[in-house]
Amino acid sequence: MSWWQSLLKVLWVTGLAGAIAVAALWIATLWARVRARKPSSLVTHTVMAGVSIVGIYLASGGRWSGFGLGIGTFDWTPILLLWVLPTALLTIPQVVASRGRTSADPHHLRPGQTIVRVWLAASIAEELLTRGLVQGLLAPLSGVGFNVGANFVTVPILLAALVFAALHLVLVRKMRAKAAPVIVLAFLLGCVAGAYRQATASLIPAVMVHMLFNIGGTIPLWLVRFRPEAEAASRP
Repeated sequence: MSWWQSLLKVLWVTGLAGAIAVAALWIATLWARVRARKPSSLVTHTVMAGVSIVGIYLASGGRWSGFGLGIGTFDWTPILLLWVLPTALLTIPQVVASRGRTSADPHHLRPGQTIVRVWLAASIAEELLTRGLVQGLLAPLSGVGFNVGANFVTVPILLAALVFAALHLVLVRKMRAKAAPVIVLAFLLGCVAGAYRQATASLIPAVMVHMLFNIGGTIPLWLVRFRPEAEAASRP
């Protein structure tokens, strides 16, 4: 594949991913208007996951494993659980600064909603789009990249991480400047998840790492949110 063909492929795949993300947001907004409710991220991610699966099927001809939909060489290890720490450690200063105010949580969701929408739906849908469809379509460019220390960052990993970070630009409207660290962290998470996806030929570890990042960023906020309520309930 020549350099211009590679560039066209990158641009086409990026445009496709952007179109899917915008379509999912638009459908969620339209659905909310029909039901006279606020747009739900659950609808957005459901549409994103569904369209991504259809795209993977059409692109692969039903050979799902080429897009990470299989076990591949993935082998469970408890070390994966340590990926809960980065976001947990980064969230603690925010928790301390909030002094127990619930505004520390940008999602303003109940625990059950957080588990379903943020831990499960977001992790699965966004990985299907980025590490599944995007990284799968760019697999022919896996030999192109650059070294970062002992790691070789390929074009598929890098582009999927950039698309993943771009998905979080919607947070700017809610968080303004505070969204910048989240977007940067999303890019770094994308690189980690992409490396797992490439090394194992499976989306399983990518989804797990994504979910653990979300869990790590949620638990400290929960501890602060419910501590004052628990203290108030214990008073006579």
